[in-house]
Amino acid sequence: MKTFRKFLRNGLGLIGALIILTLIVVAIFAPQIAPFDPNEQDYSKILLPPGDEHWFGTDDLGRDIFSRVVYGARISIQAALISVGIAMLIGVPIGLLSGYYRGFWDEWIVMRSVDAMQAFPFLILALAISAVLGSGFGNAMLAIGIGFSPAFVRITRGQVLSLRNMEYIQAARSVGVKDARIIFRHILPNAMNPIMIQATLAMASGIIAEASLSYLGLGVQPPTPSWGSMLNHAQSLMSIAPYATFYPGIAIFLVVLGFNLLGDGLQQVLDPRSRK
Repeated sequence: MKTFRKFLRNGLGLIGALIILTLIVVAIFAPQIAPFDPNEQDYSKILLPPGDEHWFGTDDLGRDIFSRVVYGARISIQAALISVGIAMLIGVPIGLLSGYYRGFWDEWIVMRSVDAMQAFPFLILALAISAVLGSGFGNAMLAIGIGFSPAFVRITRGQVLSLRNMEYIQAARSVGVKDARIIFRHILPNAMNPIMIQATLAMASGIIAEASLSYLGLGVQPPTPSWGSMLNHAQSLMSIAPYATFYPGIAIFLVVLGFNLLGDGLQQVLDPRSRK
């Protein structure tokens, strides 16, 4: 409760949490919020500017942009959760085992592989993996998750290295507690704070990465509404219908801002070095 009250006093973190909560509500209740079918084409209403009936206007196929932005929130929240979930499933166990057992496996296999992956810009790595796996939302999430995993390996390993020689860990070893219990019962819970902070910040990058891959045609495929694919579809309309790019663009901006503010707020609350 003390940590929760401290978070409530963190203004920017609270704003970020409210933005993310709004995204989740919009994603869950998209059928009730959206006034139109996001894929319904009406050629009598092509490129209508924002107005009373179509709040964000319509695109060059007569589809309601507001409805497509609302449904696009579902793709974005899935992208954030699934990609980071995959990264944690890959990176956290490897970081735990690597940091705990050390040796040749840690120094020459795991860490050199991590260094090699992080030598490439993240988006380039995700593009390369997506090109190998093929287009589609599932493959895009796998590519983003693999691209994120080195960061989770590093942060988890660092926490394990700082905890593995603590007195309570040595006491557990001295009474014969098995390594698996020490790792997952004693070390992992005490390493979760920085892992969760990293996960929150990575969700913002996951949304940008999904939008980028969808923009390039490697993510969500039409006609499923995705903010990235909406930007790709609307780029040729910039001169005659700039609103078609503005609304999905501002949606990406706000959600990424929300995750970054939430991550910064959690860091200030959970990081012992920031506690007063």
